Amino acid sequence: MLRVAAGIALRWYYRDVRVEGIDRIPRGRPLLLVVNHPNALVDALLVGWAVPWRVTVLAKATLFRNRIAGTFLRWLGVLPVRRASDERARGRVDPSRNRDTFLAVREALGRSKTVLIFPEGKSHDEPSLAPLKTGAARIALDARDSGIRGVALIPIGLTFERKDQPRTRVFLQVGEPLSMDAWQSGRAMLSEADALTADIDARLRAVTLNYPTMDDAARTIQLASTIAALLGEGATKPTGRGLDVDAAIARRIADLSSRLAGADALRVRADRVIARLEEVAQTAAKHGVSIEDIGIQTDRSAALRFIAREGWILAIGGPVALWGRINHWLPFRAARVIALKSSDDASDPAMRTVVAGAAFLLIAYIVQSALVAALWGLWPAAIYLVSLPIAADVNFWLSDRVSGAARRARAFLLFRREPVLHQQLKLELVELRAEVMEFDRELGANPPVADV
Repeated sequence: MLRVAAGIALRWYYRDVRVEGIDRIPRGRPLLLVVNHPNALVDALLVGWAVPWRVTVLAKATLFRNRIAGTFLRWLGVLPVRRASDERARGRVDPSRNRDTFLAVREALGRSKTVLIFPEGKSHDEPSLAPLKTGAARIALDARDSGIRGVALIPIGLTFERKDQPRTRVFLQVGEPLSMDAWQSGRAMLSEADALTADIDARLRAVTLNYPTMDDAARTIQLASTIAALLGEGATKPTGRGLDVDAAIARRIADLSSRLAGADALRVRADRVIARLEEVAQTAAKHGVSIEDIGIQTDRSAALRFIAREGWILAIGGPVALWGRINHWLPFRAARVIALKSSDDASDPAMRTVVAGAAFLLIAYIVQSALVAALWGLWPAAIYLVSLPIAADVNFWLSDRVSGAARRARAFLLFRREPVLHQQLKLELVELRAEVMEFDRELGANPPVADV
């Protein structure tokens, strides 16, 4: 029930949540999920929703100070971790402060359970991974040395387009597992805990975006988004492309940028191409269209096919979507009001909205289902309960599709009125696309951008 409610709350707040690599997570083995931590409790909800079985979460002990919250978290199987920074602020650090938690994790791994830990030790707004604590490595080494076989470390990277902004995109990527049975340090100058922490860091960096500054991050991600639009990624999808595409291109940009170091002539060419890309994007934005829509057809037959297809989908899905909106509007509106009352950092609006939304949704589902059961019996109540998340999914999908259709309709009308502008923009995109692909071929041994 909580996973369903959390999934609906996440997809209500974020427009698109993409998950890649879940098939890399082995079943029936003791697993330690190591996850970057950009967005407070939302990160745990995302992983708990994406992984299709129960996950034991390690969370900072300060969350348990509230009696109600602490009781609820323990009921969910969340284990408290007393961080040295919190203990230091209270006066002294007890070296054995997490002994019971370590024993509980060892017991869970011994029963082939899945445990989630955030090795950065904090949620933060930085554009790169924070230095990792050794806790995850020490847990994995303790399990191995205790005779628990088959322990695997699973790196999971979370990337948010704008974690504080509703209706933006999220990408969850599972990296390559690290088997503790086969792991060897290979670093004579480091302790096993430090060596394993370094390996965890490397695997987490492979599934996250990391930049020296916030400006570098914003610039690269914006450029990646523009190039994805230029290459037509997601242009044919009514609900748009996922953040997975932009993230892959952002990594490729970072790789190519490192190869441009010292190549002054290529750097000048690259800067010129980027300037042209930005100019085209600005021209399109000035006319109220996106780069993806420049390639649309403007003949009457294409318009008729578009109207017929979208009209049929709206007629079929509209009533179900309306039912989903009616049933979920009040819990989410209440959650949003609570979330916006105060914010201490960028993760607060999303965290409070999603967490409160999941809680209110559970209450709403229970109350409605109990009412239906009282009026018509248990079977109608069960059917009614199952219909609620289905209606919510249809509502999310259709809302995004209608928004995309409206955007493309605006572009169609503009280009019908101004065919010269349409033709100029299309020619400019053809030239830019060729230049970008040429750069990719010249600079690298990696797969071309279009294949990423």
